[in-house]
This record gives sequence, structure tokens and C-alpha cells, in this order.
Amino acid sequence: MKSKKHNKYTEVYSTKDYAWFKKTKGNRPSTDSHYKKIKNSIVEKDLKMVIYVNSDGTIREGHNTFEVRRDLGLPIYYIINDAFDALDVPRFNSGRENWSFPDTVNFYAVRGRKPYMVIQEKMQHYNMPIQETVGLLKGVTSISSETAEEFKWGKLTISDEEIKTFDVIATAMRKLYDIRYSGEKLRRGFIRTIFIAYKKANFSIERAKTAIKNNGAKLDGCRSTEDYVSTLGRIYDSGLEKSKRLNLLRFYENRQYESDDKTLIH
Repeated sequence: MKSKKHNKYTEVYSTKDYAWFKKTKGNRPSTDSHYKKIKNSIVEKDLKMVIYVNSDGTIREGHNTFEVRRDLGLPIYYIINDAFDALDVPRFNSGRENWSFPDTVNFYAVRGRKPYMVIQEKMQHYNMPIQETVGLLKGVTSISSETAEEFKWGKLTISDEEIKTFDVIATAMRKLYDIRYSGEKLRRGFIRTIFIAYKKANFSIERAKTAIKNNGAKLDGCRSTEDYVSTLGRIYDSGLEKSKRLNLLRFYENRQYESDDKTLIH
């Protein structure tokens, strides 16, 4: 017998009226592996897991479960919760391993959130990873927990000045990278290295171009940021008199770049 302390919270409905349900705009696309995982689980033992919907049938959580049960001809078990709106979807999923940075960008971009549309456009235009795109737009090598939270909840802001600075640096990165790896996706270590180099007042894009043209093959084995800093710094300084050397590795190891408030535009 239930204790009086236990109150009924909601009701679970079921139906095979699949046409009544609607997808949430901008929901992350289903993957074959996730679909198969859910399908195998249901076929092995149907636990009749519920999905969450609004009263108009818009699915807020459980798109994959809905698709699998529909394809198997099984009833859809659902809970109606109108307090669960579209912007709560990333909140609900943020703690799950499979809710990624691209999922978040796409979710807010399709809703017209300008900062996320900017991120999407820049990462495609310059062919760079999403986290480095966000970091570079905010003028940092690593995204802080505060920025990550703002990003996750759709509260990220990007100023016109930040976009302008980003374009200057990203254009230079792209040109330098294309000397050796034309059209390929920019690597994280390379992006961070050029961003750090921009913090040095004596850094020269033209000198970096010459160094990569003459000795770019030495970058082929680089994987980490430290690899790129060490190698690019070495080929950049090769043949220069002491006063003109970048000494990038020392600058990096001493973390001097973190003390500079602004990135220098050369």
C-alpha cells in the first residue's frame, strides 16, 4: 500500500497515432548507431520507455525512441509536459555524453540566435573545429567554464569587434596552413600556436609564410600544441639575428600569452 506521502505527479498515455507527433525544430540528427542501440534494446525487452511531448504533440525528448517504436509498429508511450519548451532541450541533454558542441550550435542557429549563426558560418568558412572557433571568437586559447555555460544555455554573446579580430587572425591562419595543407581542416594545435604567436609584438605573418614555404615539411609530424609551438618557433627563428627571433616556445612555456589582455593585430 502506498504511503500518503506519495502523490500522483502525471499520467502516461499511449497511442499508435504516429502522425500526431512532431519533431522539435533543430533537434540533433539521429545516428544509425544510436538508432540500432535503442532498437536492439527494445527488441530484447520492451521496457515501454516514455517520451516527453507538449500538448500539441511536439516531441521534446525521445525522438529516437519515437522513431524506433514507430518503425517497429509499437505504441508510443508519452508524457505531456507543456513546461518543457524547445529551449529546455539542450538543458535536458547537456549532461548526456552524446549532446555535443555542434548539436548546441545547430539548435540555437536554426532559431536565429546570431552568435551561434556566426560560429556556424565561421567554422565552415575557415574549416576549423568548433571549440577553437568559439575560443578564437572570444579571444582565448581555451574556453573557460563560464563561457562554456553561456554557450550551452544559448546566452553566448559575440561583439562586432570580436568578429573583426577573429577574421583577421583566422584569415592569416588559413593562408599559412594552405601553404602546406591546402583546403584541409585546420588542426587545433596549429590554431592555438598561431593565436599565441599573435600575442608577440614582433610576430610577422610574412616571416611565418617564408618559414612554412621553406621548411613546412617539419610540421607534418606535429600533433599537440606544444609540437606546433616548438617546431614553428624553430623554423621561424632559423637564420634570424637574435633581436628578431620569436622565442615562441619560451613564451608558451612561461604562459606569457595568458597575461596579455588583447591579441595584437599585425
